[in-house]
Amino acid sequence: MPQTLKRPTIRLINGRRMQCKDIPDEAMCDAVRRVPPPSRPGAAPWRMAWDVQAALEAEIGPVPDKLFLAKIRKLFAKRLLGGCDCGCRGDYHLTEECGGNSSVCGYCY
Repeated sequence: MPQTLKRPTIRLINGRRMQCKDIPDEAMCDAVRRVPPPSRPGAAPWRMAWDVQAALEAEIGPVPDKLFLAKIRKLFAKRLLGGCDCGCRGDYHLTEECGGNSSVCGYCY
């Protein structure tokens, strides 16, 4: 029976636990940019959490799930990202993609 890989729950950086400040805002935004949005006509430019996390990890290495969500929430608070930050599936997008207009996506301010 094949073993499934367990995701890390912590990651050490210079002997301490990795924190949100260790993930550059621009690296997270670039990860969202690198994931292609749905190509259906009229589809919102949302990307799924697992795709964004995989793109980020390809650049900076493994990121624990809870830390990833914490960083996403910080970027929502800074209004750099929009979408759903509850951890269900993501629906992340750059606020510049909808012009920060809540009537387009329902999540931006």
